[in-house]
Parts: sequence; C-alpha cells; structure tokens
Amino acid sequence: MQGSIRFACHLTLDERRLLYRLMSQRLGINVIASRLGRHRSTVYREIRRNTWNDDEVPQASGYWPVTAQQLADARRHVHRKLSRDPALRIAIVERLKDGWSP
Repeated sequence: MQGSIRFACHLTLDERRLLYRLMSQRLGINVIASRLGRHRSTVYREIRRNTWNDDEVPQASGYWPVTAQQLADARRHVHRKLSRDPALRIAIVERLKDGWSP
C-alpha cells in the first residue's frame, strides 16, 4: 500500500516488524511512515508509546515488535470496561433504550 496513507488506527504485528527493520536501517521517520503507508505522527506515537525501557538491563531497552504489540494489546484491554462488567453493560444498554444520552 505504498504511496497512500492508511488511517486505520492500530498497527498490526507485521507493520511493527517492518517498523523495527526500517528503524534498524536508521531511516528517517518520514521514509518509514511512507513505507508503512502511515502518517509520520502515527509512527512517532508508536515508537514513543511502545518502546521498552529496562533499567536493570539497559541493553534490552528499545523498540521490539512483539513487546510493542503486547503493550498495545494491554492498553486496549484496559479500556474495555463494558466487556469486563456485564452488570454495567446491561444498565447502560437499558438506559440507552430509555433514551438516555451517553
């Protein structure tokens, strides 16, 4: 999908692997974003949010695709309040049916 920018919000594991390889080649963010078909702000955000820092073993710090995927999945899981709490989900659905506004 080179040449066009995708606006899907989440990177896939394959995109994260490609991002890692491109970063290893020390390419600029604009080039990486172009190759991924993503906006450069998406790439910056991905690197900032999913870079692993290990104080005990600094050599292990860096951007690792599988770790980045796990961090992103964990963040998405935390925000699924309605999936985790069936009683809350039922109460909200009932109120929405009654015309309440979210």
